[in-house]
Amino acid sequence: MSHACTKLDEVVAEIIRIVAEDKSASCRADDGAEYFFRGEKCNYKHPGSPILDTAFDSFLDRSPSYWKHENELYQEAMRHNVASFSEDRTMSERVARMQHYGLPTRFADLSINALLPALFACGGCDANAGKFADEDGFIRVIKVAHHKMKSFTSDVIAAISCLPLVEDWKVEPSKTDGLGYLTYQIKKENPGFFSENEWSEIGAELRADIQKVWAFKPLMNNPRIRNQGGLFLAFGCRDGKKPLRPTFSLADYDNPTAPSYGIAQVGFVRIAARAKADILDQLRMFGMTEEAVYPELSDVCKTLDKRFRYLYPDK
Repeated sequence: MSHACTKLDEVVAEIIRIVAEDKSASCRADDGAEYFFRGEKCNYKHPGSPILDTAFDSFLDRSPSYWKHENELYQEAMRHNVASFSEDRTMSERVARMQHYGLPTRFADLSINALLPALFACGGCDANAGKFADEDGFIRVIKVAHHKMKSFTSDVIAAISCLPLVEDWKVEPSKTDGLGYLTYQIKKENPGFFSENEWSEIGAELRADIQKVWAFKPLMNNPRIRNQGGLFLAFGCRDGKKPLRPTFSLADYDNPTAPSYGIAQVGFVRIAARAKADILDQLRMFGMTEEAVYPELSDVCKTLDKRFRYLYPDK
């Protein structure tokens, strides 16, 4: 798409068009496939370009400083905020909470509500949005096949969620015995994960699955996840926890060996930089505001401070 939207109704119409065209053009057996959305306030890979590449990584995989030290990131987050995770019973719940509060993790947010990504694409909910005020925003339209949608209790989501508990050199999914340390950590959290007799049957499957990206619906146990129509992509890894670098292309959607098999970006919407402020005002009329997405008192107070300075500037 070369045209940049300048109004909210254009954004919505373009999303509807992309989904409708994909449904009509697809010759795949897409029974049960669902469409989700992801907002980005600029073109991170190619700044200034009107074309958004289909490939993207989790926050953790954007830098070796993160993925090589995933274990330390997790431990420090837990050490400093024990009470914040007191209600979380599983690793997937803890990692989901960390993701929503800005820690680099293997999870990437998607939403079933197309208006929410529009808020993020326009710089809403971001204290640093001013740095990108002169850059177009984008909304990714992503299709997820039914067989790639998992529960938060699934084995592969449990395995990916437990990766922060293991150092990078101890994870080698390409080897028959390369997940020994990881399975030990999973069984500490979930003793019924599998028995020793079952490992010969499920081990090869788990080693293959952990080298892919999966979608899953998390437990709605905190306000941020509920308010954002919470859904995650969970990024696995290669040997040494090296990033998968999924393409999310339509070609790889049908390729069982591709990391992004069954998940593809079918299109994107571009929002003109000059229209971001106006679209944020239009979103407010539908209750899509920063304080609605981030309901904690500290975030509400910061949002009100910013909004009142906008409404009533010093003269």
